[in-house]
Amino acid sequence: MREINLDQLFAEFEATAAPTFRPPGIADLQRRMRRRRSWRSLLAGLVVLLLTGPGVYATAGLDADRDPPDPAPSPTPDGQVIERKVNPLGVAGRLADLRFVDARHGWALFDTCSPEDTDRTGCRIDLARTADGGATWQRTPLPDTANNPRWAGPYYLLPLDGRNLTVGVPDGYLVTTDGGASFTEHPRESPPEVTRLAVATRRGYLLQCPGSGPLIEINCAEWELARIGAAGVLTQPPVTLSGEAEKGLIDGGDGRIWVTFRNGGPLTVAVSHDDAATWEKLPAVSGATQLLVSPDGRDAWLVSLTHADFDTSAAKRVWRMVSDRWQERTQLPPDTNSVAAVNGGLLAVTNMWGNVGYWTGDRYLDVPELRRRLTSGEHPPTVQVLPDDTIVVTTPTDTTLGTGPTQTRTWIRHLH
Repeated sequence: MREINLDQLFAEFEATAAPTFRPPGIADLQRRMRRRRSWRSLLAGLVVLLLTGPGVYATAGLDADRDPPDPAPSPTPDGQVIERKVNPLGVAGRLADLRFVDARHGWALFDTCSPEDTDRTGCRIDLARTADGGATWQRTPLPDTANNPRWAGPYYLLPLDGRNLTVGVPDGYLVTTDGGASFTEHPRESPPEVTRLAVATRRGYLLQCPGSGPLIEINCAEWELARIGAAGVLTQPPVTLSGEAEKGLIDGGDGRIWVTFRNGGPLTVAVSHDDAATWEKLPAVSGATQLLVSPDGRDAWLVSLTHADFDTSAAKRVWRMVSDRWQERTQLPPDTNSVAAVNGGLLAVTNMWGNVGYWTGDRYLDVPELRRRLTSGEHPPTVQVLPDDTIVVTTPTDTTLGTGPTQTRTWIRHLH
């Protein structure tokens, strides 16, 4: 299941200052966040279709060349968190982007220039990958980009899995399908299939401009549902996907496809049980702003929570789908700022002060191992869930993975 949601994606990039130890007041926090939104439009043009939420990168037809299974990370000692520094040998520059695709595989991008540099002459970027959950990293050299104006950054990562990766640049794409052993260059007008699959769901569904063909567009007056490699036109969901509205696409692990739409009013949810042949428009729920679906597709939730939510006075309401009907549950804690669905009927929750926990539908359960370890204040952690049910908690200074079943997890903190 992969959800295309811009606000959740922006939350990963908007933290650029060092964390503070004493959280600011809520009013001050809200003012700062409003000021930071002014540069989001630039990021939208670069990373609009990345995974920002629970994503699934496994795609049919690409399994033959994958790495053999690696052992899972060893269990966390009771009450402890494993800490690792993302600092591969031979790389230059600062860690600019870090993305895990499952509990074992991840990619890291390093850049000798900062995001604020307008003149990137002589800048060097490096790439590294891990196949053991970040215990070790292997540098995978990129083609010479320092003196090529065509690749004059900034750069961003579009990972599909542990072997297939696209490095996006303003004028095109650098693509590897062999774990970084080799790269090919592609113009922006002709993205290869592996790049399109990286911005699609597990079964190749995506939202695109009508008639755009293979081009990956980021600004559309309207959007339509498409499927990579599909013959013919799909039955469109019963909603008008206008360009400026909030919209989402989730390909559930149980085969259902969910499309959401919100343009200042109630959240509209449509679901298909038969690969977009037919659609059912679900009754609107007053106050709901976001749809969450667990990686296995069994649990669907509605929440009244905006991304990077800092308003503790607003009710954080929750509804769970039971027998095809939405049933309201106990509200989330008032200081919740980010939430994602995990398997087993749970929600993973972070708050603005840096704590992480689970929501069972009627109560909150803290994760004591992570208490006071993560950035708080202006840069609270955000949470997403990967297709293998790995929890990813992200702050400007670290990325923490929670692997394992339900609430019994191994926590590995990767320091940037």
